Amino acid sequence: MSHSNLRRLRKSLSVYTKKTTSKALVIFLIDALIYIGAIIGVILFNSILLKITFACIIGFKMASLFVIAHDAAHDSFTNNTILNRIIGRLAFLPCYHNYSLWLIVHNRLHHQFTNMKNVNSWSPLTKQEYDCLPIWRKKLERLYRSPIGIPFNYMIERWWKNKFFPYKRLVGEYKSRYWIDFFFALSYLVCLVSFFIYQGYISYNSNVLEMLVFGIILPFIVFSFMVGFSVYQQHTHESVPWFDDNELRNSYGHVEDVTLHVKYPQWYNFLSHNVMEHTAHHIDPRIPSYNLEKAQKELNHLYGDKMKIMKFSLRNILETIKKCKLYDYKQHCWLDFEGVPTTSPTLTIEKVEYANAA
Repeated sequence: MSHSNLRRLRKSLSVYTKKTTSKALVIFLIDALIYIGAIIGVILFNSILLKITFACIIGFKMASLFVIAHDAAHDSFTNNTILNRIIGRLAFLPCYHNYSLWLIVHNRLHHQFTNMKNVNSWSPLTKQEYDCLPIWRKKLERLYRSPIGIPFNYMIERWWKNKFFPYKRLVGEYKSRYWIDFFFALSYLVCLVSFFIYQGYISYNSNVLEMLVFGIILPFIVFSFMVGFSVYQQHTHESVPWFDDNELRNSYGHVEDVTLHVKYPQWYNFLSHNVMEHTAHHIDPRIPSYNLEKAQKELNHLYGDKMKIMKFSLRNILETIKKCKLYDYKQHCWLDFEGVPTTSPTLTIEKVEYANAA
């Protein structure tokens, strides 16, 4: 997409960039209260079924607070930049994320190099790279690219490697803010674990293991599934290309090509803060999540049949998971683990030649 086209689209969507601080604070407070209430539910109720229910609610609220933090990190949640920084850090606490690292990994890398190999979540391997892996890593890769492996991919490959500890490979030059935000997240995690251990000791109807499973482990698995699954759907599909050449990506990696609009029921969009109205977010990250639904509808109207849209269904997503295992960056098609093409090219030869000539 040319800069002039991007500016034109942003101008068309500019009405949706308006931020409402009062609305944002209400959304944040409601999510925070539900999160705290679910923690209390895990502690107070003896029924294992109820504990599982509240643990899942904790995980879901961790994910929705994550979306709020994501907005705040883009300075698109409230009208006040300082307030956004505060809310961003607070909303990242329940999922133990380092706010300063997020600014690097997401704002700087993901948005500038969307669907670029080795930069983004769910970056697919080539058949040659997969064949060179040791047996244990091949099995892990197969697990990641299955429904049950989605949360573990996010936990290991994204959170642990990129969004918690300030590794030098991420930050380059160490700065105090990376460590401050790391210790902020770490302190919250330590305090929360200590709190549940204490509750396990003083409880007559539960124990430490139960408290840790339902208060820490299961919620984090649910959270990691919610976030990992959302990101997977946003940028992985039979029709979505990936790139190992940044010049080609800059020429052809238009927002409407590398981002999929997955249409969910309105009730899910409401509960998830419109996290799947993703193309509009990539066009203009200044649009707050509470305006994304309207912005996405306008964008779909502007693009018409050029917009890549998929209605969510279990059948559709399982078909994508089945087909999108590895990627051929030369022929631009998805492969299975045996190296057999499972899709037609995501870029046609004519388009690749045109992009190289642009």
